Amino acid sequence: MKTKLTYSTLFVFLAWNAFSQEKTTTIYGKIHSGDTLVENVHVFNMSKKTGVISNDLGEFNLQVSLNDTLYISSLTYQKTTVKVTSKNIETNQIIINLNPLVNELKEVFIRHLTGNLAADIANRPIDTIPKHNFVFKLSDLKKELPYDSYAVDKRPNAQSITDPLGPMGATASLPDKRYQQELKLKRELAQKKDFPNEIKKDLGIDYFTNVLKIPHEKINHFLSYCEYQNIIFKYYNNQVLEVIEILTQESKNYNAIKN
Repeated sequence: MKTKLTYSTLFVFLAWNAFSQEKTTTIYGKIHSGDTLVENVHVFNMSKKTGVISNDLGEFNLQVSLNDTLYISSLTYQKTTVKVTSKNIETNQIIINLNPLVNELKEVFIRHLTGNLAADIANRPIDTIPKHNFVFKLSDLKKELPYDSYAVDKRPNAQSITDPLGPMGATASLPDKRYQQELKLKRELAQKKDFPNEIKKDLGIDYFTNVLKIPHEKINHFLSYCEYQNIIFKYYNNQVLEVIEILTQESKNYNAIKN
């Protein structure tokens, strides 16, 4: 009888513990960076597929459960993930601190320098650019220039400068659209190349393998499968919540095809 009572108590304890972990509650959150409150930050609950945006005071309210993972995204701050702890559930609040996003420039190598400033100045190359021989004085500002009849009679036609078609409908040189298109294409190709690594770094490999059920070796193939939804453009325009929603929906279709 005592053994049965012990098993019953253990069962009730485990059931209550599981229930408490799945219990959903609304918590109050505040986002800051140092002493600055951060607005317009995307806060997405990756476990429940719900999200909000912080207001002008850096505040938000979101439904969460214990051990839920929150994905924090902003254009000017480093993306990060935060796990909901038991303390957050007990106090019904969570404070998130973001680090500013720093764009690192590529390393520049300067040749033929020793590191000794005095020696480098003494050994600087000779300036071969000819120097002008004009001498200007403050008194020159008060001088009156002679009348220039050529400048008056031959002043430029403003229309010929500002009108792309020129006077009388004449054509003028326009920006090289082909060159602009090539630059745009190179930029899009670079983003497409970097996209898989960037989004895997931001969302984490566990999100793809555990939440979306995509095998590790199939993640890049899955991202290519989702490209028709314009996820690359949305990702680089900070529409991360929309990208996550698309990945969630397309993972079901992808896994159905795979199986």
